[in-house]
Amino acid sequence: MRKTLLIAAAIILIGPGTLLGGPAVEPSGDTGASLSSQDAAQSGRNAVLTVPAQTEAAIQLLSGIHSQVSHVGDLVTAELLQAVYVNGRVALPTGSVIGGRITRIRPAGRMRRPAEMVLRFDSITLPDGQEEPCSAGLSGLDSPLPKTVELDSEGQLRGSRGFSWKRLAGGFFGLGTFAFAEAQLASAAALGASLPIGGAAVLGYTFLIPRGNEVHVPPDTRFRIRLHQPVTVRVAW
Repeated sequence: MRKTLLIAAAIILIGPGTLLGGPAVEPSGDTGASLSSQDAAQSGRNAVLTVPAQTEAAIQLLSGIHSQVSHVGDLVTAELLQAVYVNGRVALPTGSVIGGRITRIRPAGRMRRPAEMVLRFDSITLPDGQEEPCSAGLSGLDSPLPKTVELDSEGQLRGSRGFSWKRLAGGFFGLGTFAFAEAQLASAAALGASLPIGGAAVLGYTFLIPRGNEVHVPPDTRFRIRLHQPVTVRVAW
């Protein structure tokens, strides 16, 4: 009788399902769902995005370059003006720094040969400090260059050929001036004629066969660049 009363008391206190091997009570599913959503949000904030090759981006040079002053290997720095998106998400934010170098310079020469300059960009630094390698070149122009500089279809900066009717007229004027000086000096000394003749020839050559123009790109000039290879970044926004 006493044993029966103890069993009945245990059933009342513990519950019949637990005592008889019934199913255990499952914990609430709210906690698991909350953890899962947090993990998904964290994963989304740290997504890896790849900007495909041939993507174009708008940049602005932070310093000027000049074919007579700059050298091959000099650093070139630009700022990204517009964000680049991948699948609706910002991969390269506005303000990212694009780093590169001058890879080729040919100074202007006689026969109106223009100067040439090539820029190549090899790094992208995001606002959070993340730096990734890249390969990009100039593909277009978004702000006016000086009239003596142009960007060709291959992304190469070139000076103009430098022909000018004013310079041509100046050459003839220079020849006339030195010819007059030659006549004046020839009356004083026979040997004095050789110097004006040579001077007239040199000045005429300088003006009649002028140099081409140098490449001068001032700061804040806006270009477009094109990626030659994909760029992969890890975003935290």
